[in-house]
Amino acid sequence: MVYGIKDVGLPALSRRPDCPAAARKTAAQSKLGTMSNGTQVNLATVGSDELQAMPIAVFNACLEQMSAEAIARFKRMRKLNEAQKAAVERALSEPAGAKKSGKAGSGSPREKTESGKSGGNEQAGPKQPVQASLIKDIFLRLIAWWEGVDTDALARSRGIKRWKRKTVVRAAAAEPAKERTEEPTPPLTRVELLQKLWGDGFSLPGGADFALRVAAPARLTKGDFCLDLAPGLGGGMRAAAQATGAQLTGIESDRELAQAAAALSQAAGMSETANIRPAELGGLGDDDFGPAGRYSAVIMREAMFAVEDRAGMLSALHRALKEDGSLLLTDFVLDGNPDRPISQAVAHWRAAEPDGAAPWTEAEYREALEAQDYIVERFDDLTAKYLPLVREGLRRFHDCLQNAKLPPETLPILMREGNLWLARNQALESGHLSLALIHARRALPMERPDLTEAEAADDAADESDDDISMEQGREE
Repeated sequence: MVYGIKDVGLPALSRRPDCPAAARKTAAQSKLGTMSNGTQVNLATVGSDELQAMPIAVFNACLEQMSAEAIARFKRMRKLNEAQKAAVERALSEPAGAKKSGKAGSGSPREKTESGKSGGNEQAGPKQPVQASLIKDIFLRLIAWWEGVDTDALARSRGIKRWKRKTVVRAAAAEPAKERTEEPTPPLTRVELLQKLWGDGFSLPGGADFALRVAAPARLTKGDFCLDLAPGLGGGMRAAAQATGAQLTGIESDRELAQAAAALSQAAGMSETANIRPAELGGLGDDDFGPAGRYSAVIMREAMFAVEDRAGMLSALHRALKEDGSLLLTDFVLDGNPDRPISQAVAHWRAAEPDGAAPWTEAEYREALEAQDYIVERFDDLTAKYLPLVREGLRRFHDCLQNAKLPPETLPILMREGNLWLARNQALESGHLSLALIHARRALPMERPDLTEAEAADDAADESDDDISMEQGREE
């Protein structure tokens, strides 16, 4: 039987075709409506029917707001009528800077006079710019990149004050820096980009400290076996193996991450204690959880919300655990208030997940775990500790957009990751979604009131046979 895990580690972005134009358009369109000042039509967001019906005067006015690079990209991507084609060719043939004439600083005397009049009206003065948040500034950069305009100019045109990181003034260097010859910037791979956002060897927020916090309730020791079904790049597994002496096995559904994780474990000399392999293309099967009763703990981070057959998965994990073994999950959990409608932020997050999302409430989680003979030890809300970790990754994402000289091949990957984590961040901030740490034990026979003495004896015999098989395997 196959238990379909859709999203293990970072949700299956590698399965989506890399389409730079589509990725740029999607990222820009997602916020153009909310960030527009309502006075301009953006040709990138106009539908095909509306574009064909658009008056040529309006079309020309829109072209005047676009750079030559944006016009050329627009020409390649959209189907235009003859009049629009001629207008595009005229716009592209204009000398650089010609379209800028008549804008700020070059208005007619009448315009300047009228704009300077106050007449005692308090509203005549210039409006104060709105301070942008980090998230809005990220979207400003994405839109500016799509439209081929300067980010600062776009912010000024929309009355937005750019977000800036607080900087510490440092003493100047004693000697002037030597001039360096710039070399072409190679494109970042997805694995390299994830490590820029979340740290070396990690593909999820929190680094080693958060990974050890998740694993702590299992109290792993030397000689224990642990199964990780969402290892990502394996940084958390390697941290736990080093801290506890346990032997961890990771099965990662994203083959790109699995291959990189195996290489990182090998480079660290931990191929035996933190072994990671890719899952089969069809998903996880029974063999991935065996032999029965082997593992002291099973860990699964930010993944269960996208598993199709969650009851089947919990049953398989129950068989894999030793009696009294620990199941450790971090997962996105819905607010359990039935009278509270799903917020727009949560709906946007569910749509942003590459394969969708169907999170449970705490009550649904507890019911499902108890039905599979788990004892729920803790159900902790870690949102307040998790959100700062996500925001730190978003700051690194912002720095990549601001400081790094990224080639075009890198930008679609950057925007997909950024859009996903922006959506997760906003859903968690809404209060309708939380990140929970769930610790459940496989119940002992005496803790299962529905189990007869004969069934308990059979279970004990099965466990004994499994222990003998494992010992024989070690001797071989």
